[in-house]
Amino acid sequence: MAQPERVKIAVIGVGHLGKNHARVLKELPAAELVAVVDSDPKKAGEIAERFHTEALTDYKQLKGRVDAVTIVVPTRHHYEVASWAFENGLHALVEKPMAYTIDECHKLNELAKKHKRILQVGHIERFNPALSSIRNAINTVAFIEADRLSPYPFRSTDVGVVMDVMIHDLDIILSIVGSEVEDIQAVCTPVLSKRHEDIASVRLTFKNGSVANITASRISDKSVRKMRIFCADRYLNLDFAGKQAWIYSKTPKLDQEDFHVENVDISGIDDLMQFVFNDLIRVEQVVIGEEEPLKEELKHFIHAVKTGERPKVGGEEGLAAIQLAHDILAAAREHYNKHVPEEHRRW
Repeated sequence: MAQPERVKIAVIGVGHLGKNHARVLKELPAAELVAVVDSDPKKAGEIAERFHTEALTDYKQLKGRVDAVTIVVPTRHHYEVASWAFENGLHALVEKPMAYTIDECHKLNELAKKHKRILQVGHIERFNPALSSIRNAINTVAFIEADRLSPYPFRSTDVGVVMDVMIHDLDIILSIVGSEVEDIQAVCTPVLSKRHEDIASVRLTFKNGSVANITASRISDKSVRKMRIFCADRYLNLDFAGKQAWIYSKTPKLDQEDFHVENVDISGIDDLMQFVFNDLIRVEQVVIGEEEPLKEELKHFIHAVKTGERPKVGGEEGLAAIQLAHDILAAAREHYNKHVPEEHRRW
């Protein structure tokens, strides 16, 4: 029986993340890694040799040779490379953030539609098994807390912590809440950087009443990627880094008409914690799959290229996250200029 045709693909940019794109694509049966591209010939050569493919230094050499590309270059080059890809008939997975400006995002969406090409944006946390495992348990969202902290990465230095780090949570929260943002309160400040913010704290209020508090830092002494989602009858706790998730939900006892927690006599309860987290609240640690998020993301992209199906994180979702990030930065800039004397400003 004939094997299905593989998608011919190349990775443009093989730095910290791009080399992992190359590794995963080399492993996927539905993909054929034709080449890796990097402006640094030594880096391109090393990665090409490691994954038994061709090394190139100019992405334009890919014309006519591949069906698709993954674009893992600095954000300021996303538009240039992705627009060339669409104009030359290639499908593209563009790493987050989708592009540097809102206008560039709009243009990329238009180009992808015009040339009938797949545009997927690399919001990898959408493919994290911690999120996918509890997605169906999320109902009406009241409140979200998200913390994403890390030491300074010494990469993605052409953008600040909102575009580099917080944007993951912005994309997830927009997909979960399903409502427009009504109000933004934001505080950002540089610490190590001279041009971009390194810490950001944001409070979003949505038109449907949901509220989200989001903190992002790239000067922490530890790595944290957690989100807590509070719904009407349950609370979900996600650890993206540890790929773990827990669901805290009410037991039927709380819905009994004759039961009122305010009237409970605790004098006869030996273990109060056991009573709360057994009789009143059920705690379920969700079974998480072993899937590597990047592998799931790239499999999804290859499938979209082969079938023409719209990816779940397409250009519109990428644009929405960028738009919100820019709105947050504008609100934070207004706050910063109002409260920091001009002679002390560094941002």
